Amino acid sequence: MGTNWKSITARVACFGALALQVGPLMAKSDERFEPNYADRMLTPVIGSHIAPKLVAMRHSFPLHVVVLDDGSYSTDEYFGAIKEACEAWTKATKDIAAGGVTLTCNRSGDATGADIVFRLGTMQMAGGFSGFTDEYGAWALVRLAVFDEAGRPISARRLKRVAMHEFGHALGIWGHSPDANDVMSLDDNTAKPSVADVNTLLLAYSGAYTTASLGSGP
Repeated sequence: MGTNWKSITARVACFGALALQVGPLMAKSDERFEPNYADRMLTPVIGSHIAPKLVAMRHSFPLHVVVLDDGSYSTDEYFGAIKEACEAWTKATKDIAAGGVTLTCNRSGDATGADIVFRLGTMQMAGGFSGFTDEYGAWALVRLAVFDEAGRPISARRLKRVAMHEFGHALGIWGHSPDANDVMSLDDNTAKPSVADVNTLLLAYSGAYTTASLGSGP
């Protein structure tokens, strides 16, 4: 995609600070998608009062996911972790796009035509964020840190957890769950998307919710 990126329309940063609750956000309107946390989501940008929301961001499936390989940090182990993170969502979902969030995931130096791009790097993010998602409308860029705040390499296990969380943002959950057992929470130990994670995502793609309030908070 080069460097001619479009203006950012949404940004979410994760892990490293407390999130604020800005609500109520959604009025749940379909019991098929219980349990979910649509009406309890925390702000997508940690430390801010930006309101969370659900958006059916990806419009065609299967998704084309690229792990950008610049020769520096995209190791076989890290690529495997990111691929497993994305596939966790395909296994958890069944009712989006006639069969779930299907995808093709490859490692390449060329991200042309990708729906979601993962880039590994040594970025320094305020508050020690280890993952960051920028939404450009037609595609999303997910940046993942490969070193922690102490300069130690991040394990493949942690990278997978962060990638799985960021993939949820790229799919359309622009906020954080208040429940530690959900992959979209700020907890760092959840192994896979929960039932509530999946139901919240399904709400975005089904249109089965109504906006209660999208205020920017105090």
